[in-house]
Amino acid sequence: MKAVSLLFALGFVFAPALPAQTNFWIQGEHALALLNGTSIIWKIVADPAQGKPYFHPLATPNGTLLTDLRPSDHPWHRGLWFSWKFINGLNYWEEDRQTHRSEGATELVGEKLQPHDDGSATLKFSLSCHPWNAPAVLTERRTIDISAPTNGRYEINWNSEFTAVTNVSLTRTPPPGEPDGVSFGGYAGLSLRLNKAMAGWTFFSSSGATGVAALHGKPSKWLKISAGTNLPAVMIFDDAQNLRHPSAWYLNQEMPFFSPSLLFTKSLTLVPGEKLTLSYKVLITDHDAQDQSSK
Repeated sequence: MKAVSLLFALGFVFAPALPAQTNFWIQGEHALALLNGTSIIWKIVADPAQGKPYFHPLATPNGTLLTDLRPSDHPWHRGLWFSWKFINGLNYWEEDRQTHRSEGATELVGEKLQPHDDGSATLKFSLSCHPWNAPAVLTERRTIDISAPTNGRYEINWNSEFTAVTNVSLTRTPPPGEPDGVSFGGYAGLSLRLNKAMAGWTFFSSSGATGVAALHGKPSKWLKISAGTNLPAVMIFDDAQNLRHPSAWYLNQEMPFFSPSLLFTKSLTLVPGEKLTLSYKVLITDHDAQDQSSK
């Protein structure tokens, strides 16, 4: 009860209990969370002051914590979130450790966080990427549909439509004069920074390969990290309609961290008015079947 009372004190508003009785919503001005008893299953934070919306905590229905927020080694990592790396040469990923600002601004223009009576939710965002105090170069309309937890699992279905306002260069390549190469870069886009306690879990790919050495930088329809058979796991699917599907993946076992990286080996340019749509599914379960299935 203390955890719930604290959330209420932080400005959350309680919604009626869901049919399962143990699950209910709490909602604040820029946040929405689904609880199982006093434990948060997932929470979305969409604070204009922070720019990039993110999920943290993100947990399995039975309460296994999956995410880490702003760890000391990379304080710009935000649980489950999306960020480009370089847009037209400006870094939108890393943030200054003192000011917490990136070279380029990711502005949250609007959000709608809609919980449903059945335990599912629909989240809608409008975002703008631009140099500070300058017009937008890239805009985004994002819709995230989250299923109700059922049978120890739920899904986060993520769809983003980007529109270039000007000529846009999206890259993970460091600026001229800095080192380059697959070992240096590769990350950009949808990313999941995991709880440090998961460092001993195992990565699997759709091809049946396991481990970072076999999977880092390789294309795969999906990737997951699992604690073992019938134990918690989290899985990200790269949609078949995505550009450069199947995506190459960026992995780090020690953090741990993984990301389907559209820009892992190649930059992307967009002309004014051109659109880019990216869709992903994140599956979270308490009972990994370990059958390498995409179901």
